[in-house]
Order: sequence, then C-alpha cells, then structure tokens
Amino acid sequence: MISNPKIEMMPLEMKKDIISQRFLKTFCWAYEKSSFYREKYTKAHINPNKIKELDDIKKLPLTTIDELKQIDPLELLTVPVSVTLRLNKTISGLYRGFTSNDIARNLDITVRSLASNEINKASTVIICGKYSSQYLLDLHYAAEALGATVIPCNDVQSAIDISNIFNANTLITTSKNLQEILNKAPDTLPPKVIALVNTFEKDILLKEIETKMNCTFSKIYMSRYFGLAGIFFTCEENKLHIQDDYLYPEIVDDNLVITPLSFEAMPIIRLQTNIPAKLNKDTCKCGRSLATIELEL
Repeated sequence: MISNPKIEMMPLEMKKDIISQRFLKTFCWAYEKSSFYREKYTKAHINPNKIKELDDIKKLPLTTIDELKQIDPLELLTVPVSVTLRLNKTISGLYRGFTSNDIARNLDITVRSLASNEINKASTVIICGKYSSQYLLDLHYAAEALGATVIPCNDVQSAIDISNIFNANTLITTSKNLQEILNKAPDTLPPKVIALVNTFEKDILLKEIETKMNCTFSKIYMSRYFGLAGIFFTCEENKLHIQDDYLYPEIVDDNLVITPLSFEAMPIIRLQTNIPAKLNKDTCKCGRSLATIELEL
C-alpha cells in the first residue's frame, strides 16, 4: 500500500523541484543557525550567495562521523533546548534533538515504510525492543497513525506471551530478537515479520535466518546516526527504497552520502557514510518514484 501516492508517485521532475527547495532551505538554516556549519562553511569560503540550486550541493564539504562525535552537540542545535520536544542519544553515540516539525516529518517517513508492508486497521502489531529507542517510538506512533493496534514489548518473552493471547498478525523486531523467538517458541511467530536493520551494518544473522526459513522478510532500516526509522524500506517488489524527498542521496567516490532535508533542530549536511552503494532514480515497478538503492555491505 502506498500511504501518500501524491508524494511517493510524483513525477521525477516535480520531485527534483521539491528536493531543491528543501535543500536550499536546509542549507540556509544550517548556515544561519548552526555554529558548527557556519564555521565549517566559512573556512571553505562558502556562503548562501554561492549556493543557488541543488547541483551546488557538490560545492559543500562532506560531514564526517568523527566530526559530529567530536563537537559539542549544542554546536549543531539551531533552536533553544526549550523548543525541542525530544532529545536522545543514538546507538552510534551522537546526540539528536527533535522539534515538533522534526517529529511530524519523521512520522511521515515511518508511516510510508509501514504502509508499504500493508500495516493498516486490520493489523495487530507487536513491536519488540527497548522503548528508550527513538526508532521504536517512531514505529509505534506510525503504526497507530495507520489505524493498527500496537503492542509494545520490551523483551522477547513478553512478545511470545502476548502473541498467544492477542493473536498478533505482525511482528516488528531485530534479527537478534527474531532468532530468540525462533529458538524459544517458533509456533508463536506471527504470519508477517518486518525486520529492523541498522542502516550501515551488514546483518549476517538476518540473512542466515532467511536462508534457513527459505524466505525473505520485509525490512525497515534504522539510521544509527540520524535517529529515525524508515530511512530505507523494502517495497512490494522487494526493492530497497530511500526516501529521497526527505533524505537526499549522492554517490561520491562510489560511497553513499546523505543529506537529510527534514531536520530542523540539528541539521546534518552531506554525511559521509563510507558505505559503497548504487542508486537508481528511475520509477520503480511498485509505482513509487522514490529512488532505489543497493547497499554493498
């Protein structure tokens, strides 16, 4: 199911215009409000007068993970702490802040990824994992927005017990938790499983489970740097989509570089992921004009 056909299936030229507008707004906002980016771009002799269109993104220096880990998080923050509704530390060690606008856009990103997996009013969804995670909060609220009944479970045993009681038809969890459920109570596994995958890591265990069960699970990718779920998701054609109207991808020296176009509190521009990848910006057979990506992990 496509949650927002007007956006997800928009003509490519129209999508490019939207991406361009969002990029320019993001760049100017970061330059004006983030002391980290203002200093970074000043040193590179770059200012808003030199960045006029999407193609100018190539003029901007890359942002590295090491840079983000070494700076004071407040150097990225563009709004007062009182304006942020949510602050957390990602599994990569980066601090992330979210305004109400950030949270609304994160919800839209996550809703799309769940809708592609037919989460709807008929779904009873178990989300198994530690709810201190930003990713699981996004998934929970997105599933509810689609009308699903959501059952949060902080551990595998709770997921097993609840699955038996409420006859859940969907499980969203990591490969580690999935393997534990298969070891303890394989008969309780709901008919639909959506695997949560860390974006920049190879999930060897998940591949082993798929091989053993002779199946391919739907996947939703979590970003350990951005603090959101749904950065990539598999569609009905089992193609991996990147939501490029919100997360603009580039291939630089064969590696993936991402610029989130939706971050207000803590923008990140041209993040160097060091992940070899290939992009295809043609419309997918599923009907989405969101780019597809192959990660060479």
